[in-house]
Amino acid sequence: MKKQLLSGIWQLYGYSDKNPILSSENIKDCDISIAGKVPGDVMLDLSENGYLPKDIFMGMNTTKTYDFEGYGWWYRTSFKKSEDLGNDRLFLHFEGVDCIADYYLNGIKIGSSDNMYVAHEFDVTKVIRDENILEVHISSAMLEAYKHEYKAFSLANHRQNHYLETAYIRKAAHCFGWDIFPRVVTAGIFKDVYLIEKDECCVEQLFCYTYSISETKAVLRFCYDLKVPFGRKLTLNIEGHCKDSHFSATTDIRFKADVLDIVVNDPYLWWPKGYGDANVYDVTTTILEDGKAISQHKMTTGIRTVKLDMTETTDGENGKFSFIINGVPVMCRGSNWVPLDAFHCRDRERYEKALDLCEDIGCNILRVWGGGVYEQDIFYDYCDRHGIMIWQDFMMACLAYPIDDDFQKVIYNEAEAVIRRLRNHPSIILWAGDNECDQFINGVNHLQDVNILTRKTLPQAVLENDMARPYLPSSPFVTKASGGVVTKIPEAHLWGVRDYYKAKFYAGSPACFVSETGYHGCPARSSVERFITPEKLWPIYDNEEWTLHSTDCKGENHRVLLMEQQIIQLFDFIPTNLDDFALASQYSQAEADKFFIERIRVGKPKKTGIIWWNILDGWPQMSDAVVDYYFEKKKAYNYIKRSSEPFFIMADEISDWTSDIVASNDTLMTVKGYFKVSDLESGRVFKEGSFCVDPNCNKKLCSVPVMYSDKGMFLIEWEIDGQKYINHYLHGFPAFDFESYKKWNEKLESIYSNLNQGSEKNKDCKEV
Repeated sequence: MKKQLLSGIWQLYGYSDKNPILSSENIKDCDISIAGKVPGDVMLDLSENGYLPKDIFMGMNTTKTYDFEGYGWWYRTSFKKSEDLGNDRLFLHFEGVDCIADYYLNGIKIGSSDNMYVAHEFDVTKVIRDENILEVHISSAMLEAYKHEYKAFSLANHRQNHYLETAYIRKAAHCFGWDIFPRVVTAGIFKDVYLIEKDECCVEQLFCYTYSISETKAVLRFCYDLKVPFGRKLTLNIEGHCKDSHFSATTDIRFKADVLDIVVNDPYLWWPKGYGDANVYDVTTTILEDGKAISQHKMTTGIRTVKLDMTETTDGENGKFSFIINGVPVMCRGSNWVPLDAFHCRDRERYEKALDLCEDIGCNILRVWGGGVYEQDIFYDYCDRHGIMIWQDFMMACLAYPIDDDFQKVIYNEAEAVIRRLRNHPSIILWAGDNECDQFINGVNHLQDVNILTRKTLPQAVLENDMARPYLPSSPFVTKASGGVVTKIPEAHLWGVRDYYKAKFYAGSPACFVSETGYHGCPARSSVERFITPEKLWPIYDNEEWTLHSTDCKGENHRVLLMEQQIIQLFDFIPTNLDDFALASQYSQAEADKFFIERIRVGKPKKTGIIWWNILDGWPQMSDAVVDYYFEKKKAYNYIKRSSEPFFIMADEISDWTSDIVASNDTLMTVKGYFKVSDLESGRVFKEGSFCVDPNCNKKLCSVPVMYSDKGMFLIEWEIDGQKYINHYLHGFPAFDFESYKKWNEKLESIYSNLNQGSEKNKDCKEV
């Protein structure tokens, strides 16, 4: 397949709902005529050309985009067909268009689309010329939303004045305003555009999954659907390699579609981070005629099995929600993943830095949240090769979506396209129907099974297109057996009123697996100054800029005051300046996130995973993210990094005058070493000794005497094969003295920065 890139600078025309320009013949009558970038977004082009402020995220500037929500847009470019391309089987391929569009080539309509989540492709073989004019007309998503009738089912099951615009419009839900994103109703050609020439014979579909695994061999099943002429004598060869492992098989093509099973002797398995190497096989599929290659298709895959072992309910003692990879239960430790930018044309430039953060902090799982977008291939490729499991939501969130026949077809077609694009990635271990829709339906005493989309449409799409991984109807999945009581289900989102992070709501949760939880932390002054105007930096009360960047689309400052209350809870003081507020808030967030992670890890094997919220902001805000939009790390970053080591030692909560010191071994190796527990401030040693912990289990090492009235910080140190690690435990009840805590943190970070200088960390532990 050959392709010609058509991205670059196009001409962009905009018109308001009062001056609709629905024909390209009248483009020059549009209200706006500017240069438009492809990939790009109309709001960024408006910003670049003076129609919107230059820094669209500063202060209240995002609210100025509201004036353009009713606009329609025309993109236009001219191009010469590349001489490298022939004249047969030519297609225009749009990777991503936001959102409702009609496409014209040389004045002839070639197609339409209404979904930003999937690529769109149009056969232009009979329309293409040597010199061409390509036009894309994008209608207003808001005006389209106004055309629909909204059933009581949807009206009753969403947050008032929040999210409902997303019901019928297949674009990133957060664009209409969310509690982690501003309202910016984007539009544009936000991914690349190509003119492609397809081979006469080619692979239309290729799906590889692990049919069976034993100690010495694996069987890979390749399901293929080819475009080949009837009656032509062709052969198909599939071969793959990883390190010194190689497989190959050839078969005659007797029909366009079939399966081919290939035995791989002594295979390299794909393992999540901490449990082994993330081995990836490079696979080449070749169609041959008379021994000569006439078409090739390249992909990657991994040899692994995955199972979700779960019950419908739990009481904290009985019940389970556990991922089994290659027959081994794994402890999931990672972050929810939200879009990297409010403008998705900028996602790609942020991937490398963002994913390196996930790798560095120790994530072995990421959950792609259902209010965003399906990520680009670079994201899944990275996770494949770094052993980061992916929990993949389908793109629905916090709403009872329409369940009529037409909308079911929309969701099915979208899901099928997404599954076919992503199903060969070994990192994807779960398809999840949506984010929190079960909870919203549950809110008015409906049975969740009325949601045909997640009980019928999506499972059918998964069944018909992917046999390699499980499906979960919703997150959290409110089962029949739970009677609609969310505290009885084994997988939970723990938010609540966000009071003291050790409150019963968090510490007493019976959930086996926590797939969302977090705590607010204010970015440092240096970052806040980049998105809050100087006159609004302080104080935080009745401050519209702080409210907008909190993020709250209703204009309430609840989250700003929540950060203050969490500071008061932990330190019993009200900061009087931005520096103290940011620092105290970050300490509060860091201790909370650390507590959430360690309560899951100390509860192994009954507790099996935590996906905290979240690694990185997609716009500048005060939030639960541990790295702000500008890639500045908050205090929680290092706390989480230490708590995410595959082998880890932590302190359990105080009980019977003591705190147990527990080692958690999330590797498949026996780990031996030496540990010490001391008082960080005085250096007094409480306990020390050697340890030996079996693979994939927890072990109590000792107990340390402590009283609730004590206020201090344990320093927990251990050494494995010459490599040193640390952790800490803040013991006692609040309030803690802020200045004392600041000194403890500075000492702790100094010790951490001096550990293992120049050595690699976060690798699998070595057997001693």
